Amino acid sequence: MVNLEWYRSFVAVYRVGTVSGAAQILYLTQPAVSQHIASLESALSTPLFERMPRRMLPTEAGKRLYNQAIAAIETLEAIATQNTFADAPSLIRLGTPQDFFSEWLVKCLPQNNKTLFSFQFGLVQELIEKLLTNQLDYVVATQKIPKSELEYQPIFEESFWLVGSPQIKVPVSPEILQVDLTPLEQWLKEQPLIAYSEELPIIRRFWRVVFGRRTQMQAHYIIPDLRGIRSAIAQGLGYSVLPDYLCSEWVNSDRLTLILKPTKAVTNQIWLAYRKSEKQSQQTMQLFKYFVNYS
Repeated sequence: MVNLEWYRSFVAVYRVGTVSGAAQILYLTQPAVSQHIASLESALSTPLFERMPRRMLPTEAGKRLYNQAIAAIETLEAIATQNTFADAPSLIRLGTPQDFFSEWLVKCLPQNNKTLFSFQFGLVQELIEKLLTNQLDYVVATQKIPKSELEYQPIFEESFWLVGSPQIKVPVSPEILQVDLTPLEQWLKEQPLIAYSEELPIIRRFWRVVFGRRTQMQAHYIIPDLRGIRSAIAQGLGYSVLPDYLCSEWVNSDRLTLILKPTKAVTNQIWLAYRKSEKQSQQTMQLFKYFVNYS
């Protein structure tokens, strides 16, 4: 592997013309600079200088290398003399479910140049692993995965609604639904169900809480994307259970039909996960501020 210091020594010798002069500029010994040049020549398999009695003259290969390397070296040297870090915007690497980002989180983001964001989408388990290995700074999690290094702070509560297409006709009156949900459940068994996965995690929980029993239904369509499910429902392919943040605007604009908003709400907390060492950091406090201001 080529060491960056070899290039710095090469550029210094090229500019000054002597190893002794380059050593003074770099605050290194002459043997160290000579070793850097020799190592670089060995790595590139070509001589970079002609050793003259009083001067180091660059070869054609040396001239080409200087032209290629000088811009990068000057950029690195300039960093130390620029006051860019104190005023530079901070970068937040945030993992989140894609549907929650598109429908809610994007509305929380600040419209300024003080914070830079890099987003990654994926399943909660995958994102938490990236948080633990320092590939992410924060994760928006739809469930708490216990890890001793992490802390979770609630930022949002989603409620689940039963929704269908705009053309759907529910043969059960709202008055009956207030006292007996059995007719609705029987009717739903005859309708095509759309689910996120074969396990029906959200739907099974909704059935237990609202109807008081486990459901044995199978989905007619498996669509592993909540926004895809929403679109499929709007096209008349069936019904499903969706979080309110995803379907409330569509219900209000008659793109979806609200079949049931249960009296006993089915809710789920959404959390911001972060490393415990970052609990009091300015970045964490700022991120909470963005969420709270929107909520």
